[in-house]
Amino acid sequence: MNKALESYHLNNRYTEIFTDEVPALATKRMHIQRVIETARAIAQVQRSTVDKELLDVLAEHHDDGRVDQYELLGKFWDTELHHCDLGAERLEGYVYYEKLDFDSEIDLLWKVMKYHGRLDIADDVSPEEREYIELISAADDFENGTSCVSYLIREIDTDAKGYVATNPEDNQKTVTSQMIWDCYKSGTKYDKLKYCHTYADYILFAGMLATNCIRRYGNIAKTALMQPGYGYDSILDGFKATFEYALESDDAAKAYKIMCGEYRKSCVNKSFRDKIKNIKEGFFLWVKK
Repeated sequence: MNKALESYHLNNRYTEIFTDEVPALATKRMHIQRVIETARAIAQVQRSTVDKELLDVLAEHHDDGRVDQYELLGKFWDTELHHCDLGAERLEGYVYYEKLDFDSEIDLLWKVMKYHGRLDIADDVSPEEREYIELISAADDFENGTSCVSYLIREIDTDAKGYVATNPEDNQKTVTSQMIWDCYKSGTKYDKLKYCHTYADYILFAGMLATNCIRRYGNIAKTALMQPGYGYDSILDGFKATFEYALESDDAAKAYKIMCGEYRKSCVNKSFRDKIKNIKEGFFLWVKK
């Protein structure tokens, strides 16, 4: 780690800027810790050659913009001020006022802050930089796709995302487009700020992160979904309760059925792959004889 990145890192540790004094920021601190751990796990599964120490540092600071967002708005509304832009500006300001060099590692952190979780990444991002961004985005999605059951109902009750304030006449239990259903089932990412207009839309976006992770990371995601936590016997049960709270009854049953179907399909596919692997291994052992 070079001087500039080390300076920013040591003076912006997530354990300090995401303070216990503000419950919303303390919750984000737990999110960041899990993203650090998950990014490492995904890198290991994918046999990535990225610098693991650097990956830890980048993952730790990917959401620093949330601190400024909450300070300015008192809430986490990307529709008003996007935390990715605020994080990049925070880093720029630190480097400028501390008279540090905006070198390659600082530039990489800036790009992670700016582009993580976003569908559009600038053309000047190199393949090596993109790998760090994609690993952290994947870990972010994975963590949000499981821990979200701990806060989604609370966000509905408090209008944390502002859907009621923005569209007071809308039925918040209505999914507004078939595209959202299709993306939820296929695990296809899309722009939440563009397509989510109700809390039903938002809940299925959160569910999409889970189905996306099931398809991409198989056993890791399945294990996470079946773990107890946040007052539920499993994360999957947490989604069931959230669907029933946030959606019309038929849609809640449909959403839960889809998630269970993706989970079972992944199990079947894994079982099939294991059988093929065992057949191949047995064949090669037979040939060696």
